[in-house]
Amino acid sequence: MAMSNARYKLLGGGQYPSESDEDAPVPPALPVPFCRCEPGNQVAVVKQSRHPKTAGRAFYICKWNDSLNPCHCFFFQWIDGPDKFDRRIRLFPYYQSESWEYNEFRRWVPPPPNPPPMTEEEKQEAAIYRVNNPPKCHCGVRAKLQRLNIGVPPKFTPFFRCSLKTRDGWPACEFNEYI
Repeated sequence: MAMSNARYKLLGGGQYPSESDEDAPVPPALPVPFCRCEPGNQVAVVKQSRHPKTAGRAFYICKWNDSLNPCHCFFFQWIDGPDKFDRRIRLFPYYQSESWEYNEFRRWVPPPPNPPPMTEEEKQEAAIYRVNNPPKCHCGVRAKLQRLNIGVPPKFTPFFRCSLKTRDGWPACEFNEYI
C-alpha cells in the first residue's frame, strides 16, 4: 500500500535529509536526539549507511521507521561526517531492519588485509605443528595421518583421515583433511 503525497507531507516527509544526501549537515553525536513521534518523544536509533554515496556513515533514524506505522515521523540525522565513508561495507551482509540504541551501536570496521605470504621456515613449522596436533574427525576421534605413496619424490600429498575403521577396514566417517 503506497502512501499518498499529501499524507507523506502531513507526516513530516521531506523535512529531513535522507541517507543518500552526502552533503547534509552533521551535528554532534551526543546527546541522542528525540524524534517527533507520538505519544511523546522517542529516542532515535542508530543505523549504518549502505547507500553508494554514503556507505559506512552512521545516522540516527526514527525508531518506528516503517511507512505502514502511523507513528512514523521520517526523522533522520547524521552522526558522523564524510570522512567515515567506506564503500567496502557494501560487500558484507546487510539486514535492513537492524538498528541499535546509541550505547549498543558498534561501528563496522573493515577486516584486516590478508597477511603476508609465509616463508619456507614458517611453512615447515606449521606442518610440524599440524602433524604433532592432528585434527579431530567427525566422529570426535583424533585423525590419523595418511601417506599413500612413500617414495622419492612423493607422488601424493599427505592427509588426515578418520582413525576408526569399520569391519570392512574402511574409515568410519568421510573425514579427509590435507596438511
